[in-house]
Parts: sequence; C-alpha cells; structure tokens
Amino acid sequence: MTLFPRKYIICLHLLIGDVVMLEYMSAIKAAEKWGISKRRVTVLCNTGRIAGASLVGKSWIIPADAQKPPDARIKSGKYIGFKEAQRAKKQAVNKDGEYE
Repeated sequence: MTLFPRKYIICLHLLIGDVVMLEYMSAIKAAEKWGISKRRVTVLCNTGRIAGASLVGKSWIIPADAQKPPDARIKSGKYIGFKEAQRAKKQAVNKDGEYE
C-alpha cells in the first residue's frame, strides 16, 4: 500500500481566480520511471536537483513532467591512480622527513 495515489492533483488558486492543475508523482514512481532507486530519488530531492519537488509529510512529491537530473559523478578518470600517486609520494620521503 502506498501513502499517495499514483497521480497527485493539486489545485492552485491564483490571485486572478484561475485554477491551475498540476500533476505530481511519488518518489517511488519517479524511481520506476527513471530506472534508479527510491533512495537515490530522495537524495536528489534533498539536494535540490529535481526542480519543483516538495516534501509533503515524510514523502516527496515530484512534478510528473520533471526530467531526471544528469549524473554528476566523475567520469573523466581523474581519480584513477590517485592512491598509487599518494603512496609513491610518501615513499619518496627520506629518513630526515624531507622529500628527495
């Protein structure tokens, strides 16, 4: 059983009297739609990477037309070999604690 129905409809009454209907989906539905975990969706919401996401109670609601944010992980490979370089740097220190 889910806390929210599959689609959320929120009515916003504007100052001029018009009504705008917005559709929302839960974090679980967004995870299924984007092919990632629910936990990853909540992390993206917490960090503000999903535009229009709102916390309602303990659950996130996300606009139905929201796009999956791009992956911000390092893909350049700059971190590859970092540990080996640090290890070599430490081994370059002589007995007096100075670099050779």
